[in-house]
Amino acid sequence: MNQHVNLPPGLQFPEDIVFTGYAAPVRIEGEVHDLEVIGRIPPELEGIYIRNSADHAYPPLHGKDIFLNGDGMVHSVRMQNGHADLTMRYVRTRKFELERKARRALFGAYRNPFTDSPEVEGEDNNTANTSVLWHHGKLYALKESGRPYEIDPNDLTTRGQSDFGGQLTSRTFTAHPKIDPENGDCVAFAYNCEGVASDEIEVYVIDKEGQFKSTERFKAPYCSMVHDFMVSRNFIAFVICPMVCDWERVKRGEAYWHWDSHKLTHIAVIPRDQGVKAIRWYTAPRAVMQTHTFNAWDDGSRLVLDHFVTASGWLSQFPDIHDPHAHEMPPFGERWVVDLASAGSEVKIERFINHIGEMPVVDNRFSMRRTRHFWFGTNHPESWPMLPPGPKGPPFTCLGHFDEQTGKIELFYAGPDSSPEEPCFVPRSPDAEEGDGFLMTMVGRRAENRTDLVILDARNLAKGPLAVIKFPCRVHEGFHGIWVPGNALGSDRGF
Repeated sequence: MNQHVNLPPGLQFPEDIVFTGYAAPVRIEGEVHDLEVIGRIPPELEGIYIRNSADHAYPPLHGKDIFLNGDGMVHSVRMQNGHADLTMRYVRTRKFELERKARRALFGAYRNPFTDSPEVEGEDNNTANTSVLWHHGKLYALKESGRPYEIDPNDLTTRGQSDFGGQLTSRTFTAHPKIDPENGDCVAFAYNCEGVASDEIEVYVIDKEGQFKSTERFKAPYCSMVHDFMVSRNFIAFVICPMVCDWERVKRGEAYWHWDSHKLTHIAVIPRDQGVKAIRWYTAPRAVMQTHTFNAWDDGSRLVLDHFVTASGWLSQFPDIHDPHAHEMPPFGERWVVDLASAGSEVKIERFINHIGEMPVVDNRFSMRRTRHFWFGTNHPESWPMLPPGPKGPPFTCLGHFDEQTGKIELFYAGPDSSPEEPCFVPRSPDAEEGDGFLMTMVGRRAENRTDLVILDARNLAKGPLAVIKFPCRVHEGFHGIWVPGNALGSDRGF
């Protein structure tokens, strides 16, 4: 006898900029062995390139969503003997597992528990979708609104959420930790430490074995999005920008963050040898949003902060509290100089890279001291303009290399309808001079709905690709990635 069954509605993503075209969810997990290679992968590249992305597994609970709220999808390209293998897998967060079991979205707006379905009340909404960390022999997927998730570096399976053996006291952890190249310490932090809006920031120092050397908290002037920070040899610096959160607005179902240009931008400077008890506060001359950082260095009397900043908040994701029609402004590379010998709180600002840009990197072997070479995503304002805006703003068409010693900017143009993502620097050898190595970037081939991994000579971008590793399909646009050398993984793991 046939029975009538009430079937659930079909899976359908909204016709929205976040879920259509090149930005559409990909949702593919699996492996592709022996990717097609145009050119030759340099023999020095034996290891794994790993990056994170936000790839919605299910249509949003409330019809629309922002790009940042996708589920963590990690992609790795293992390179060995000139061959390249691709692995792609979702991070099995608590959120992902609950929604996979229900076969639908259960969590609502970005970091807003008041918009979740009742059946997941009190559950963790961490998506683990922003970046990855390799430290003390372990790989972690990171999202600043939750704790790290440990994943297997070989097959990207999830090992579980981590509190570093009970050492992590905060419910959150930064997506931008810094590794000290001299002793291997990981300097990290957490904001909104209890998982709700607050003005507290917690600072950690983790040794190369994974043991916490220190944990300290301090209060910021207001609750701010603290996405990145900077560490020099002797100081830690936080830029507190007026991307603010008001928990009462969150309760009303409004966006978690709002841009408030009426507030000041502050800088916290913490001596590494004394900690937060010796914190000093400085004030920027105007309200700005720090996007991402290059590096910090100090010379005794000055602390120098090199980063990208914008005159607006991240308005493609979050609204302006005073002007709902405000447009997002492009970031520029700025150098902020703090006079440590002065009793005042002023900060000197100069534009040291007169070119729009984002996703900055340096040769991390030389970080925390003055560097010469800087790489970033950008475009050529005349010859190669940016592509039409997508769900995370206008995509770039180029990568840039700025040599501060010569003052020159060199560009790599990815091609028509092509958008490079954050570059990743890999030294040619452990003892190579600064900047001598390779630059990797995922490149979205938008007209072909496909993705490549491009390898460049880091100090000769204009020469073009040394190798193009072609993916047979599109993978979702990502945020941040790292290189893990094969010798760090060990010979028993395939190297």
